[in-house]
Amino acid sequence: MNTRLEADSLGQIKIPANRLYGSNTVRALENFPISDRVLGQEPALVQAMAHIKKACALANIELGRVEESVGKALVQACQDMIDGCLDEHLVVPILEGSGGTSTNMNVNEVLANRGLQLLGKKPGDYDVVHPNDHVNQGQSTNDVLPSAIKLASYALTREAISGIKMVAQALEVKSREFSEVYRLGRTCLQDAQPMTLGQAFEGYHAVIDRAANRIIDQQQRLLTIPLGGTAIGTGLGSVAGFQETVFEHLRELSGLAVVPAESRFDGMQNLDEFQRLSAELETVTGAMARIAKDFILLSSGPAGGLAEISLPSVQPGSSIMPGKVNPVIPMSTIQLAQVVHGNHCCIAMACQDGMLEINHYEHAVASRLFDSLHRISEITKTFATHCIQGIEADELKSMENLTRSFALATTLVPKLGYSAVSTMVKESVRTNRAFLEVAVERELIAHDEILDIIRSSVRVE
Repeated sequence: MNTRLEADSLGQIKIPANRLYGSNTVRALENFPISDRVLGQEPALVQAMAHIKKACALANIELGRVEESVGKALVQACQDMIDGCLDEHLVVPILEGSGGTSTNMNVNEVLANRGLQLLGKKPGDYDVVHPNDHVNQGQSTNDVLPSAIKLASYALTREAISGIKMVAQALEVKSREFSEVYRLGRTCLQDAQPMTLGQAFEGYHAVIDRAANRIIDQQQRLLTIPLGGTAIGTGLGSVAGFQETVFEHLRELSGLAVVPAESRFDGMQNLDEFQRLSAELETVTGAMARIAKDFILLSSGPAGGLAEISLPSVQPGSSIMPGKVNPVIPMSTIQLAQVVHGNHCCIAMACQDGMLEINHYEHAVASRLFDSLHRISEITKTFATHCIQGIEADELKSMENLTRSFALATTLVPKLGYSAVSTMVKESVRTNRAFLEVAVERELIAHDEILDIIRSSVRVE
């Protein structure tokens, strides 16, 4: 394969002729042979980087920092990157360890060389378009990369929210569908009081809906970015008016209400908004796992378990036991929570390990946060469509479990007193008879009153 020679500060290196990256990218590939997603596989981050570089190119044209012909070539190169035409050249692993320089320079080199092509020049002719002097004009890795990660996280969070809302909506529909399915409420896995299955799903819906709204709130905070702070927050290396001009262009290009950090030093030092978003993701996946565990319990059986609901049969459950069907979608949802919890632990550590003026570990944050957001987007949709929407209630089994329990004992306490009712409960347990059977035998209630008692006991005051 033809190669081109390009000198860096450590000497000349060889670059494949059909690649638009340069020496900084090659050094990164040598130094970080990491089996991880690479930049070109994260479209949200690529587009965020390209939007920022495009806004900077437009600002630099406007402020006279680059020649118009060079600036226009870079603007078109950025658009090519936004359109996904340059992904094959964006090869640095997301989890690289350069503090972001390798990622930023991979983008700078590709945009410079694409700009050269558009100007009819050969890649590597950096006297005309230079990755640092032109593409990176007025910027630093330290303000560009965290800004891009925020914008990428914003976009990916939008997809995750869509899936979470699908779960919430499916639960809400089921809460109405099961509004008159009477069942035994349980605490500490012991018989407690009567309720409806719809009431249980009402609780499920509420926690997921609340979590979705809190994620939306945190998502909005990602629009405050440190762009313009350059290396440490002072803005050294950019000219007067650069930050204001860049933000005007970035808002127009992205369609997002991006604003600069109130304190650029805070914006450079701290990644806490990522940690807060990750915490909200951990909360919602934990809530879904808790619901999924209930589904596993309530659908257990069919002969040896509760069997009060049935889940959609999506695949055979065993390679050896014919007819066995497992709750695979709830189990996948629980596994999601486990992975997101692990990701959150990594993100929390990375956020706290920043030093002095910047945080060098934003790549760990990006890698794990993107992973959580991708998985949530995928699995929530499956949880909603392949599980929740197809849940069916076994009303007869639920009523049987309810009437055989002492769940209605509480309704007789006002009339008979706690001690007398407790004696009846113990008798029903000792004789293995339904509590209601004992109550009817003692003529405390009549058979035709049972349903009315159940209905009145589940009414929410």
